[in-house]
Amino acid sequence: MAGETGERIQPRREFIPWDDLPVERETVVGIGTVLPVVVLYLLIAVLPIAFAFWASLHNIHTLNPVWEWAGVANYTEVLNISTFWGSLWRGIVYMVGSTLIQLSVGLWMALVLNRVTRGQKLLTAVVFTAYLIPTIIVSLIALRVFDPQGGVFQMIGTEWLSLWGAREAPLGSQTWAMPLLILVGSWKFSVFITIFTLAQLRAIPNRFYEAAKICGANRWQMFRDITFPRITGIILVVVLLRSIFMFNKFDIIWQLTRGGPGNATTTLPVLAYKTVYTDQAYGLANAISVVMFLFLFVAAVAYFKLFNPSDEVETTT
Repeated sequence: MAGETGERIQPRREFIPWDDLPVERETVVGIGTVLPVVVLYLLIAVLPIAFAFWASLHNIHTLNPVWEWAGVANYTEVLNISTFWGSLWRGIVYMVGSTLIQLSVGLWMALVLNRVTRGQKLLTAVVFTAYLIPTIIVSLIALRVFDPQGGVFQMIGTEWLSLWGAREAPLGSQTWAMPLLILVGSWKFSVFITIFTLAQLRAIPNRFYEAAKICGANRWQMFRDITFPRITGIILVVVLLRSIFMFNKFDIIWQLTRGGPGNATTTLPVLAYKTVYTDQAYGLANAISVVMFLFLFVAAVAYFKLFNPSDEVETTT
């Protein structure tokens, strides 16, 4: 047939879906790769924030969830709550105190683990185990060691240091409740900084230190000129993350003190929880949460403008 008509029969082309689309194949693959992440982000971040903001504009009783439009009245009430500003200040104190201790301890542990030569993997695994301990276990241990009836630190604070009375519960003290909360939380979460810093330390090429030794540099000079500049970026990132996490921390505070004694350890997350389940004001609690979000958002933007933690030093050249 081909010889009679003089026409060549073209082979059948395999159908490929994106050949007939008005976009390139790479564009289709890129959208398909990014789309699940975008959908997941919308579900776990954007939608909850939008729901909280919408709920904050209504008067909602926790046990009778009828939404009554209130506009910005809840935000006005939030700023006029007698305990709001005190809770905000205590949250800042808890955040700053915890972050500074975690930074000091976490950085120290990372530097020590990086210098260990024998049993390094085993020691690192033991240190990292602290981060895996559930918060409720940490809280139960803290309640036991500070128990007025025979707690280890209770006896140290009473008999050796005379910090509080023999029958006084330190976690029930207006003076000691917040410092002890900061210490207990820092014990668990310091390892978070260790993990990131240690990974960055091990990425620094050894030839940098060998060259410094040849030039006669001592340990302090090597830390100042080689180590510290190359871990500054990751330190700024983890400090930002720990600050946000500790400002939003609720579980360990509630498990140890429930915001007491009085309001001595009531931070904004605890205040929002009490507003929901004590005052039965669900809309007002969402307004508190939105204010928390705005505070952290503004603080994070200022932090990035001031320190630029994403500008890390390249260590592979």
